[in-house]
Amino acid sequence: MKSNNNIPLTNLECGKTAIINQIITGIHGQALTTRFQSLGLVSGKKVKVIRKSWLGGTLHVKVGSTTAIALRSQEADLVLVNNPEKGKE
Repeated sequence: MKSNNNIPLTNLECGKTAIINQIITGIHGQALTTRFQSLGLVSGKKVKVIRKSWLGGTLHVKVGSTTAIALRSQEADLVLVNNPEKGKE
């Protein structure tokens, strides 16, 4: 279930940290889940957007405290994180 407090990882501003709430696998199924798990992208994990490519193709993301990865924006759209701005209202 998608909460209003969730936003896609692609919408998280550079430098902001959020917690992964949900991963939408859709038609991609178990293969995508397994790939994300191997990268450390699991519910409850902290993620921080380090930078976004100029044309919006990829995101440089820090997962947890030590892992840095690059994700295609299409993949990052499937990772729902808490909206850090929502808590300030």
